Amino acid sequence: MDAADPVARWRRLVRAKTVRASERSLHMWQLHFNRTLLPAFFIVCCFVTAAAQPKPAQTSSACPDEKTWTGRYRNYVYGFSLTIPEGLKGYWNSGPCATDEKYGCLCVGEHGRFIPLAGDAYIEAFVGYQMESEWSLRDHEQHAISFLTDDKQNDAVSVLRSHRFRLGNLQARRFQATFRQNTKPMMVDHIVALHEGVEYELILVTSPDRYNADRREFEKVIASWRLTPRV
Repeated sequence: MDAADPVARWRRLVRAKTVRASERSLHMWQLHFNRTLLPAFFIVCCFVTAAAQPKPAQTSSACPDEKTWTGRYRNYVYGFSLTIPEGLKGYWNSGPCATDEKYGCLCVGEHGRFIPLAGDAYIEAFVGYQMESEWSLRDHEQHAISFLTDDKQNDAVSVLRSHRFRLGNLQARRFQATFRQNTKPMMVDHIVALHEGVEYELILVTSPDRYNADRREFEKVIASWRLTPRV
């Protein structure tokens, strides 16, 4: 069934990942909410999302969580941009949007893009406000590792390497780890950087036997990543 309808298969995978993105972003929003105005909590897609993305692929939906994206992506709220590699597509990587008769499409934040690869492999660009302002890069890296170990679908998490890194012009941390997800061997390559209260992440999740091939696409995304002015 998946082979006959690959688009439907990607949609199911993307929706599953956006549920996890919602869980990850919820705490960030709770921490940051007291420092923001309620109207800013909702982003009208025609003002932010549609204007920010110049190259939507063909779609019948007005909401960004139903669109696919190619080429250059820029996030104006959190201030970064990257290029989706040629031949791949990016998807909404935040909680689901809702349609309102008066205001149109309303989305709770915009936290990046999800880029499916082959099989269950994917690249994820995820961004949000720092969970704890006093946390160091190592603290955020450890939290990302804990996110793996705390997931009930995962076991046998083993960090292979952890080291300093540069993401654009930012100091960052990068680690590679293996784990089993529902008994299937998996591997993650995870980068985290901090800037002015914002946490930026680039993540590759794949199988160990596909890591070298998928890493080539991941490195293209890393090389294209830039810090940009926030609006």
